[in-house]
Amino acid sequence: MFGIPGDVFWPTAFGAIISLVFGGLVPLRLLPHPKSRVMEQPDREALEDLRLRLGQLDQSQEGISELEERVDFAERLLVKQPEGERLGPPKD
Repeated sequence: MFGIPGDVFWPTAFGAIISLVFGGLVPLRLLPHPKSRVMEQPDREALEDLRLRLGQLDQSQEGISELEERVDFAERLLVKQPEGERLGPPKD
């Protein structure tokens, strides 16, 4: 085959294939990853959007905390109220 004896051709071809594969992988490993480029220079619009969403999240958490306090207060009032004073079904 191609003027090369058979006992030398296959090891040579195998070595050439391995060299091409690993030789191509090394430069690929040296390239910067797309994610790292995005994180190095964040977009101003994305940062403003993130800040806006964090502000909305803080407001939601404050609202939930206020609702929890109101429910706790209502539960305490219900526990304190005697059984006879509680509202019953409407009388017609």
